[in-house]
Amino acid sequence: MDRERLKEFTFRVSQASRTELIVIMYDVILSDTKVARQALVEGDVAGYRSELKHAQRFLSELMGALDYQYDISYELLSLYSFANKSLIRASVSRDPALLDAVDKVVTGLRASFREIAAQDTDGPIMRNTEQVYAGLTYGKGCLNESSLDPNGTKRGFMA
Repeated sequence: MDRERLKEFTFRVSQASRTELIVIMYDVILSDTKVARQALVEGDVAGYRSELKHAQRFLSELMGALDYQYDISYELLSLYSFANKSLIRASVSRDPALLDAVDKVVTGLRASFREIAAQDTDGPIMRNTEQVYAGLTYGKGCLNESSLDPNGTKRGFMA
């Protein structure tokens, strides 16, 4: 994962609620498959496999977080397992067409969890994070984000 994508996802995680974290994980998987496709087009097989392994780690995290008290968890496990097997096949065969099935499954799940996240009123999981404001300044071709707590006095764990 390149630095810019990491920075974007880190910011989103710091401001996310519990259900938004799942949406972010789906976004990471979709981003990984997109970058993997591009790497294969450029002839970077190692980069292709690295991105697919990264996507697999996120699928593993989603599988591990399932609560089997609920029947839907078994359905989700089945979908995650299918996506994981497709990632493995795509990695071994270097066939990016196999990633279409992964994208289809993850996109459908993402849409469902996005609706659930819109109804989640719990607020961000992470407390004592830096408040970021977008739109206060503009850079050349981009929107800059600024922090209003430059000393970092309200960050981290509070005893």
